[in-house]
Amino acid sequence: MSSRLFSFLIIIGTLTAWLSWLMIIFYFDPEKIGFLSFGLFYLALFLWLSGLIFLAVNFFKKIFFKNQLLYYRVRNSSRHAIFFTVLIMSWIFLKSQGLLRWWNILILIVMLTLLEFFFISYQRQQRSSYGQTD
Repeated sequence: MSSRLFSFLIIIGTLTAWLSWLMIIFYFDPEKIGFLSFGLFYLALFLWLSGLIFLAVNFFKKIFFKNQLLYYRVRNSSRHAIFFTVLIMSWIFLKSQGLLRWWNILILIVMLTLLEFFFISYQRQQRSSYGQTD
């Protein structure tokens, strides 16, 4: 699959998720909806934010890391988009439940940072086992 087709499909998916999220906001009454509707709200928001962040991160990596292979750029951009979306969604969910405290977000940031370090070290170990260097 070409890079343009992949980006086009991500844009279409992001726009679809954004429209779904807007429809949920405008057509559902938060006082009368159930657990499923709240789940759809958060799912649509998650897909929209992750697509939007992926497109932004991928665009900037394409500009600043011109020599990086497409596979590595897309893989890293996807992972970073999911991590930032998890952080934002956790923030929103904790805020909506009245549980947002600075230490909750700090713990989540530390956990996501450690997870990112794990992925970086795993990728380096995988490259070194195939005889590639950074």
